[in-house]
Amino acid sequence: MVLDLIQTILLALVGGHILWTVFMHVCTWTYFAGRAPSGRLTTGNPTASIIKPVKGVDQSAITNFRSFCHQEYDADYELLFCVEDHSDSAVPVIRRIMAEYPGKRIRLIFSDPTDSRSFGKIKNMIAGVAASSHEVIVFSDSDAHVPPTFLRDTVACTCDPRVGIAFGAPAYAASEDWPAALTSISVNELTLRIATLHTFGLFDGAIGTTMVTRRRVIEGIGGLEQLGWQIADDIQLAREIRRKGYRVHLLRQPAQVLHRHDSFLGWWSHRHRWSVIIRHYWPFLFILTNLADLALWWSLLYLGIALFQGSGVPLACALILVVLAMALASTATVNIAFARNRRLWKFIWVVFVQELLRLPLVVYSCLTNEIMWRGRRLRVLPDGTTRFAQAPSPGP
Repeated sequence: MVLDLIQTILLALVGGHILWTVFMHVCTWTYFAGRAPSGRLTTGNPTASIIKPVKGVDQSAITNFRSFCHQEYDADYELLFCVEDHSDSAVPVIRRIMAEYPGKRIRLIFSDPTDSRSFGKIKNMIAGVAASSHEVIVFSDSDAHVPPTFLRDTVACTCDPRVGIAFGAPAYAASEDWPAALTSISVNELTLRIATLHTFGLFDGAIGTTMVTRRRVIEGIGGLEQLGWQIADDIQLAREIRRKGYRVHLLRQPAQVLHRHDSFLGWWSHRHRWSVIIRHYWPFLFILTNLADLALWWSLLYLGIALFQGSGVPLACALILVVLAMALASTATVNIAFARNRRLWKFIWVVFVQELLRLPLVVYSCLTNEIMWRGRRLRVLPDGTTRFAQAPSPGP
């Protein structure tokens, strides 16, 4: 009877996963289909500052940086690259961009490496805001690649005074090897969750690949300095802005990243970092999403019990096939309608790899609070702040 009860629970979990996946797709595509087409503001485009915190040289860095210099925008805008260290390998690349586009207002800003009130990305964002000249501020990660209409489309939401901050769901594309494809499908599936939660006003964070806000909003929350050691500055920034009564808005335009190459360890580190962050900022959501995401493992457990009992094996095998087919169909739909990664189809089989690795990743994410970010090992504290992990003590 106990095994029968467990099987009933497992059936409910798998069925809930299928219904939840379908529901997310309905909410996501309804939301994006219901947005008005992008276009120029009737009152004219506002001047804007694009702040790009940079550490190291990302894939396609030159192409990515150039894309910000080809904006179809009829108002002034400036591009601020913000770096911590003068010896950073990105500095020569940035100077090359500045030399290629002398007619563009491009500046290289260095944050103070001795300032211990913040670290990493947020330190560069603070330096960028301090050096910026315009009211509208766009934060863009260093690996983002944008179309010519990016700035025009992105700042359009700032005409609504109720919107405090807007962000784009990340869309990874251009996979040239299977680990890059694995990273792409892992990141792109977030669109379903973000859009669904946002539709019902339940998503209180933001994704920092692309964010747009106004200077007065940042000043109204007391500046970015208060976020200094938050591991997820984008989430905490959106929460602080929301507490002031503003809306957090999901942009229709995806925040595209050309992620051509990766390694298995790179994917694992990336997913682990996000899992640890979600566990700290949304512990209840972490539990619920993993109960749904582990559908393959629930169906495999159901099969194990069926084999032990000697009955129900065909149903168990059908459950496994349905779960895998659902994962494949969901990934394909997101790619066709949102990410549009034409090179993903060659590596579509990595969907099955991700489903098998979900459980080990969840277990590992619950066992450790240490993550890797841009070559730095960090320890995430219970309140979402972080510290540099100490190097192991030398042996005797």
